[in-house]
Amino acid sequence: TYFINSEQEIKSGNEISHFNYPEKRMETTHGWLPAGKVVKIILTSGASCPDTLVDRVMLKILEFFPDACTVDELMENFQAS
Repeated sequence: TYFINSEQEIKSGNEISHFNYPEKRMETTHGWLPAGKVVKIILTSGASCPDTLVDRVMLKILEFFPDACTVDELMENFQAS
């Protein structure tokens, strides 16, 4: 689990800056996103977190998966015919 404030804390597919809640300090982790593996990522946020912030984090993470479908492609499956 990585507690971040914005997409700017995701430095690359290898490096992320995040708040270590038990230690009450910021730290940097390398190798946070496993390369060459199928990954499942769950984004959560509190009620006071703007949806746009979650969207920006999601889009930043998607940049590391060039073969993934786009958000627009995914949303087509949910649009009424």
